[in-house]
Amino acid sequence: MKQKEDSHIIYILTKLELGGAQKICLALFEDIQKKGITTTLITGTQGALVPTVQDKKNVTFIPSLVRQVTLTSIRQDIACLTELVRNLRISKKKYAQVLVHTHSTKAGILGRLAAWWVSVKVIHTIHGYGFNAYQPKMVRWAIYGIELLLSRCTTHYICVSRTDAKTGIRLFPGFKDKHTIIRAAVDHELFKRSLVQAPCFPQAPAHFIFGTISCFKPQKNLKDLIRAFAQVHSRMPHARFEVIGDGVERPELETLVKEYHLSDYVIFHGWQHDISPYVKRWHTFVLSSLWEGLPCAVIEARLLHIPVVCYNTGGIHEVILHGYNGFLVERGNLHMLAHHMLTLITSSDIYYRLQAYQDDFADFGIPTMIDDHTNVYRSLLKKESSSDYAKK
Repeated sequence: MKQKEDSHIIYILTKLELGGAQKICLALFEDIQKKGITTTLITGTQGALVPTVQDKKNVTFIPSLVRQVTLTSIRQDIACLTELVRNLRISKKKYAQVLVHTHSTKAGILGRLAAWWVSVKVIHTIHGYGFNAYQPKMVRWAIYGIELLLSRCTTHYICVSRTDAKTGIRLFPGFKDKHTIIRAAVDHELFKRSLVQAPCFPQAPAHFIFGTISCFKPQKNLKDLIRAFAQVHSRMPHARFEVIGDGVERPELETLVKEYHLSDYVIFHGWQHDISPYVKRWHTFVLSSLWEGLPCAVIEARLLHIPVVCYNTGGIHEVILHGYNGFLVERGNLHMLAHHMLTLITSSDIYYRLQAYQDDFADFGIPTMIDDHTNVYRSLLKKESSSDYAKK
């Protein structure tokens, strides 16, 4: 009888767009193998990052794994769940120990159900919760109810922020004893630069560039950013706004830009595989998300000594300290968002003070993230091995 291979981690992700969760998942998929644990990635067929992994070994694409959740998509979701179960059963036959690690809400639901069905331990990373106060009550309670049920079959949670960990402890039984906080890592070598390399405060008519990185969907709330920028530009014509990203709301956002007569001052760059050349030119990073975990783009901006102005969402306040390295604004208060943007474009003293703040992002490095995940994996695999031995 052929002996089974050793430990194996299966990552399940809904969509390979250029987001923080996707970057984290891909970094784990590739670097955990260096720790002597084989990995597989299961994902949908959509997203700008698909070409970067389609020729890699141990990558499985499931067309029915899509983000949309509608009444008409139930049949598609059932097909996806069936395919996930089939893949997990194959892995159980091949490997002595299997762990499933899910990222994002939709993959987290279907992936954890599949893992429970085939009796495989499962880890779920919370990049912000799928339920929030901005959803209709029925939708919010439905998603929370699903998460509550799934919490019973979730072996372990990984949180990217202390805020998400506190929420989990408050809302889910047993969460306190089965979670670990591991920061979302960014590539320090790609983004870190010295203060002397950071952009100087520009005097008009030189452009002062506000920038953001975002998927164009309701969660990211880019309409508030455009409206806030319109207020800024009306007083400071040398202001410019650049956006890296794309998505379903693009036609609406382009229409809004035209309504404010900002077509010559707002640039949509689309998704870019290498964002650093763009971000390095920006003077202030702005973000208006209504719900988040802890976005990697904020960390990348601060590694480049760029002041940040954003809504106080999720765990952002854990790294952006109001008045020290940026400004935090109550969600939905676009007028205060514009006020702080105006503060930075009009006051070189405040701009340089925020720019020069010395952040401590030692926990946000990729090697640290890989080591921390490896420790969690080995701990769970060790428990599984001990359990199997006890049964014998």
